[in-house]
Amino acid sequence: MPHSESNLVDPTQIRPWQPQKRVCLVLIKWMLALLAVCLGLRFIPIINDWISGPAEPVKAIAQQLAKAVATATNKENPVIVMPAENQTCQNAQLDSSTDDYVPLYVIAYSERSHSVCLTTYVHFLSRAQPPNTVTLSENMGRNYGYPLPAPIKAVPLLNHLTTYPQQYLSLMHWRTKIRFPLAYAELLKAQTRQYSPNGNSSNILDLELRLEDMRATVAERHNAVNHALFTALSCFSILSLILAGWAWVIFLRLKQYCRSYGFTVSPRMYLQENLAAVRDRAHRYHFIQQQEAQERLRAQNVFKHSIEEARQRLQFLIEAVPDENTRVEIRSCLERSNLEEMNAVYQQYQALAGQKTHEEKLALLLESLKLYCSQEEFDGYHNEAFTLLRESGFRQARDFSVRAHDELRQRFKRSVEEAARQEEKDTRQPTGTDGE
Repeated sequence: MPHSESNLVDPTQIRPWQPQKRVCLVLIKWMLALLAVCLGLRFIPIINDWISGPAEPVKAIAQQLAKAVATATNKENPVIVMPAENQTCQNAQLDSSTDDYVPLYVIAYSERSHSVCLTTYVHFLSRAQPPNTVTLSENMGRNYGYPLPAPIKAVPLLNHLTTYPQQYLSLMHWRTKIRFPLAYAELLKAQTRQYSPNGNSSNILDLELRLEDMRATVAERHNAVNHALFTALSCFSILSLILAGWAWVIFLRLKQYCRSYGFTVSPRMYLQENLAAVRDRAHRYHFIQQQEAQERLRAQNVFKHSIEEARQRLQFLIEAVPDENTRVEIRSCLERSNLEEMNAVYQQYQALAGQKTHEEKLALLLESLKLYCSQEEFDGYHNEAFTLLRESGFRQARDFSVRAHDELRQRFKRSVEEAARQEEKDTRQPTGTDGE
């Protein structure tokens, strides 16, 4: 199947495709591996909880309590939250002074003991601080209320300790499904203890904390991790799609290139083989197809000439045989135009044509020369053959006609083969240029 040079793609275009394909496939493998890792981190509960860190329900209670205290006091007083694993929550001092003071609140929590200690401090404004004071500053923890511009001394007057059961703290975990009414509600009650040497209490202790808010606080870090994983999954998915699209574009270009050579590239071949090797296979396939096409064309020409020659012989045989039934059979064979049948019929009835005169026989032999020469050449052979018939007899004239037939036939075959080689050379020229 010949192709003109204008229809073939420049083979130098394939040179950058192989490194581009290799880069695409390597990056796609990395993207898929990262996607698998992110999916595991996101959707396998044990791993997801591990990277999210341990839940800190007591810290969440302390933070929500600090926010509630700050709201109740309109943020006019400092409210500091700090961790304290070894707390006693019993440092309140006896002080019956009636001087003006500023209250301060410190909330200490312990995940180990499941407890929260709210301590109320006072800072006296009009007199020197007593010796049992404590220095408070912003560095102790996070302040949810009025900021402390500098460290100040204050006296602890009231301690309130709340210890929470494990059943209650487990309700704050992000994987715990809460169904109301809660079973074993009596086991969820917290134990409270107040230490107040001065005998007073505070209405701050009457604050209520919402379970939903504390659960949201506990899940903040978990949600942040999952949001980061979701962002990573989205980015890796988009990059994978872009890389897959890039690889697909290269495949379509390669497929179009090979199609111009009549060669089909499968996705598996594209992924597994070097594109330069695929290009060479397309060139070889195109060359082989050209050779096969030329062979078929040559065989068709030979067959066509054989058919014409056989028909010519049978046409002469129709005029040579005397029997009408034989002529009808020969005409029927000509209509079917089967080469083997025509040769068999000619061999069968050739003897009947031998009853002709020497002039008729010689004329029949000379008629076969018309297929291989021009009319002028035929007239020359005809005159020379009949001259030999008159001067030397039928045998010499017949030998001359047979010899002329063989020479003209060989000349015709050489001309056909030379034309076929020239056509093959013309059709191979574009392929040789592209394969360089």
